[in-house]
Amino acid sequence: MSHTEAFKTYGVKPRNANWSWSARSEDDKVVVVTLWKDEFIGTAGQMIYSRPSRGDWSNGPGFRYFMEDLLWARDHCNGIVRVIVATPKQDGQTRRIAECYPQERLVMRVVDADPVSGAFRLEQTTIGSE
Repeated sequence: MSHTEAFKTYGVKPRNANWSWSARSEDDKVVVVTLWKDEFIGTAGQMIYSRPSRGDWSNGPGFRYFMEDLLWARDHCNGIVRVIVATPKQDGQTRRIAECYPQERLVMRVVDADPVSGAFRLEQTTIGSE
């Protein structure tokens, strides 16, 4: 499945098919983020996705909009984000998506997001707990 097709599963359209890692629905009620499969921590039902800094992300529009969407979800959607899981392929120094898929049962809550450092933390939750 292409990254754009994965976004469509949630009824959202990325700002740019080449560099968007997140998207919002037209009514701004659904936020979808793309996360690397190998960076999840924990077991099913208690997963965490955390980055202590921007890491290998550039300060380009993909990163800026990703952080903007995390902050939007935190402030306007009870912190809830839907998830596209991406499996990486190494392509020199740059990680690229080998494959991706919407994980419709995986719902994460934004616990922390700092657009300056790029740090963020998401914790698995259920829609009913919002």
